[in-house]
Amino acid sequence: MRLPFLVPCLALCLAAACALTLSLPAAAQTNPLQQRPNAPATAAAPANETAKPKPRRARSEAQLKNDNRLRACGAEWRANKPELTKKGYNWIRYSTECRKRLAARGQ
Repeated sequence: MRLPFLVPCLALCLAAACALTLSLPAAAQTNPLQQRPNAPATAAAPANETAKPKPRRARSEAQLKNDNRLRACGAEWRANKPELTKKGYNWIRYSTECRKRLAARGQ
């Protein structure tokens, strides 16, 4: 590959790209996903209506039990973290074993 030939080609391509960018109208150079201040509003909700969040589905009893187990294990982990880390535990390993232990107890 001849390097002296490559340098002028790169310079020419760069100049062409700059000229193309400068020749585009200002509207084409902006982010197309961003709303322009002078652009008409699209089919959005009317101004008098506020957007209502979707109602969240209630968590099942099994999910709630798992949440409570996870909270209990988190409290145990924070209380005993120095001793547990000396034994080679990390949070992931401890939480897995703790939740299994609490589930076996029926909590």
